[in-house]
Amino acid sequence: MNLYFNNICKSYGGKMVLENISGAINAGKKIGLVGRNGVGKTTLARILAGQETCDRGQIKLAPAEGKVFYLDQQPKYAEKDTVYATILRAVKSNDRVMEDIKAEAKVKKVLNMLGIEQKKWGQEANNLSGGEKTKLALCQLIVSYFDLLLLDEPTNHLDLKNCEWLEVFLADLAKPMIVISHDRFFLNQLVNEIWELTPCELKVYKGNYSAYKRQKEIEERNLFKEYDKQQTRIRQLKQVISERKNWYQSAHTAAGKNDFYRSKAKKHASILKAKKKELEMIEKEKIPKPSKLPAPAFQLINKHVLGDKVPPYLVRAENINKSFASRVLFQDISFCIKRGEKIVLLGENGIGKTTLLKIIAGFEDDYSGKVSISSAVKSGYFAQEMDCLDYEATVLDEVLTVGAGIEEARLLLASLLFRGDEVFKKIDNLSMGEKGRVAFVKLILSGANLLILDEPTNYMDIESKEKMEEVLMDYKGSVLFVSHDRYFVRRLANKVWEIVDGRLHTYEGNYEYYLSKRRKENIIQENEHVNNQSGIGVQELAETITRLECELAFLGGKLDQTKDEKEKEKLQERFLRLARELNDFKCLRKR
Repeated sequence: MNLYFNNICKSYGGKMVLENISGAINAGKKIGLVGRNGVGKTTLARILAGQETCDRGQIKLAPAEGKVFYLDQQPKYAEKDTVYATILRAVKSNDRVMEDIKAEAKVKKVLNMLGIEQKKWGQEANNLSGGEKTKLALCQLIVSYFDLLLLDEPTNHLDLKNCEWLEVFLADLAKPMIVISHDRFFLNQLVNEIWELTPCELKVYKGNYSAYKRQKEIEERNLFKEYDKQQTRIRQLKQVISERKNWYQSAHTAAGKNDFYRSKAKKHASILKAKKKELEMIEKEKIPKPSKLPAPAFQLINKHVLGDKVPPYLVRAENINKSFASRVLFQDISFCIKRGEKIVLLGENGIGKTTLLKIIAGFEDDYSGKVSISSAVKSGYFAQEMDCLDYEATVLDEVLTVGAGIEEARLLLASLLFRGDEVFKKIDNLSMGEKGRVAFVKLILSGANLLILDEPTNYMDIESKEKMEEVLMDYKGSVLFVSHDRYFVRRLANKVWEIVDGRLHTYEGNYEYYLSKRRKENIIQENEHVNNQSGIGVQELAETITRLECELAFLGGKLDQTKDEKEKEKLQERFLRLARELNDFKCLRKR
């Protein structure tokens, strides 16, 4: 199926959101739609899905009867419909499911697959939590028939396990799709083309998110070069014009009635005229000065950290237990936070990650066990709710409450996308992502040497996330954070904690190290299960190793023959993934 759109325009209350936007979605395309918050990504997706109409422009489906499935960022369901009824209706609307018995079985299977507990099946769909609503929408997606898929922030509220499942499901889906997402890791794994929506245009970049970033960096470098080159030429022309003008005036006066000198002066006049015309042409097509955000100064970020005499261990905890009524969150967990560590805390939604952060930050005291924090530690806590902000204050005034100077505050605010008069905006008028950036600037300037961050990148667009990453990578204090953004986790974390079944598991390495260890642990568990169930684990292991070796040999041959660079890159990624799996299985055989 193909979809074409041409010169799409849309305004709200007189404000133009989309102006003359054109593009095409063809078979085999998996497109990531990116752009700043508020630029119109959701509006464009809803128009293409038929959920909204455009003011002007044309949209054409080929074939015309093709079906489009749209997954809303904030799913809404029929009033009073239960979870079960919602999916049953979706199943029955699919012409390919004919019998009621099949339909009932399909509903149960898909609800269980997405981890929606049976006790919630009779609950009204609109009363679910944000994460549960997203899961229910994904259930609708699985049981529906469609030709084109439009997804608006499908990983919102999902934990890492469900994000990984969704990646695999969509990667295997042979349908064209557009995905709006701030999850860069998700886009890297899934898409083969990036659309960047700006207030002026829709630009197309081939490849995944990382390929798009490389192309953008090259574009920006070239733009700076072109700007510098044009500015140099403008200066040269102005200098030549000034010199020729002065020379012409003096030569013309001195020439008097001498024909030779008058002819020479006239020649210079024509050159002067040509140079003026060239300057006018350049001025008409003048390249705007590329905007470059100020890099947050290392000394500013670490002003209160580098001089601190902090001990090797900032926090020690022993035998922490925490329950809500009969539900046990933690049981006898112990841990420590060392100087300079940047620890990510992982775990399924609702498992107690925020509660553990609050215990360490001193905002939760209803637990048993002991938490010892060094007297040299000054902690700063970033809450998901961002309730540390005075909504009546301006951005600048709110940041100044932590004792920072105006120059320091404005420098860090500018590096986090608050430029010029934007610092005088009222907090109450900011988006959730903007409020998050203000809260983060306050933490950095507060002098905290231990940052405790609960989903700091929630609600932020990609550019905001990347600016926050730059600051945290330069920050030399310790950080403990919860995040579902795997790209953010991969760039920042040098240690991983994971809560599983009330226990805290520690991985002394980065996110890649954690993934490698988890793969091996899963293989061992699966093999032990096979041994316990059938006693044929060794044979199955040998067969798996043989299969992987054959696949790698086949891929090696394809890599040698393939000329296309994009195809070669995909094959290399698959080759490396299978090689890691083979290595894991061989290690298991040696046990």
